[in-house]
Amino acid sequence: MKLEKTLIYLRWCTFLALGLMTWTDVQAQRFSAGLVAGLNASQIDGDELAGFDKVGLTGGIKTTMEFESVWRMNMEFLYSERGSRPDIFNPEYDPDIEISLKYIEIPVYISLGDWWQEEGKYYKVSAQAGLSYGRLLDAKTTDYYHSSEEAYDKLVPYFSENDLSWMLGATIRLSKQWGITARYTSGIIPLLDPEKNNLNTQRLLSYWLTFRFEYYFK
Repeated sequence: MKLEKTLIYLRWCTFLALGLMTWTDVQAQRFSAGLVAGLNASQIDGDELAGFDKVGLTGGIKTTMEFESVWRMNMEFLYSERGSRPDIFNPEYDPDIEISLKYIEIPVYISLGDWWQEEGKYYKVSAQAGLSYGRLLDAKTTDYYHSSEEAYDKLVPYFSENDLSWMLGATIRLSKQWGITARYTSGIIPLLDPEKNNLNTQRLLSYWLTFRFEYYFK
């Protein structure tokens, strides 16, 4: 069932992304598009672990609506891996718990550009702020720390399939076609809400750092 859901959402996002890419060609005066790929470093508040130790892939397509000002409106369609794990360099000091999450994400945000490059017609740097919706595709846990009755493995069915987060970030353009983005994202909807599900456990909330390369078609 999870595999079927994953394929359905991936197919939907692929068709939508291809449609947007075609649209940007038609509306070249006002729209642009690009590909993004990089890494998430994530953790989960409430899981007895600390540090951005869970590293996962992120990538997809972004579209930008350009105005005759420093402002831009952006939307992305991403595949994103996140979760939590013991400290990468000293795992023996943390509880032996690992949570692996896979999402389709749709961030929507505004960006403010600065340092205009007249030759390439782009802003060298930009700041970003907005929201991101995520749909959980797959969740796996490994928990050798808690007893079998309290293990996170039994909580996976209660993980929220819908995710809403806020985000802040910045992009530096290396050239007209290449850029680097760093971003901080924090959950608004918890991954696990014990009150909603009548569970005797901690509330789980995701947050993560993203570092990625961007390639711009325009």
